Amino acid sequence: MNSGSVYVLVTSGRTLSQGRAMEKGKMTSDYEDAVAVCELDATSMESLGIENGETVVVKSGIGEIAVKAKLNKNLHPGLAFIPCGPYFNYLLDSYTQHTGMPGFKSLAVTIDAAPEMKISTIEELAKKIKEGK
Repeated sequence: MNSGSVYVLVTSGRTLSQGRAMEKGKMTSDYEDAVAVCELDATSMESLGIENGETVVVKSGIGEIAVKAKLNKNLHPGLAFIPCGPYFNYLLDSYTQHTGMPGFKSLAVTIDAAPEMKISTIEELAKKIKEGK
């Protein structure tokens, strides 16, 4: 049963599947599959009324991006994980609070089920960024 949005803190990092895919190239479908995901706990997925692999839209104060939801049984409610990469970067502010490092470890976001949304390819994301969107 979908009860609307979930509000979580997203953290980011590298994953094993991402590392393997990077060896093939960052413009490959393997890499896209490895980084265009948002890992969620079972409670959040149930609240959204979604199954593993369904599309969600993640919204920060800076941007929003469609990715696949992935169940992570080790995550606590209120937390999510998105691998470092172009999809996570689309949500980040360029302001680094004078540290020189973006907020990779605790980004407040809203997540909604988005079965109708298409997940952009890395090429499409790069084009949007180039066009200032």
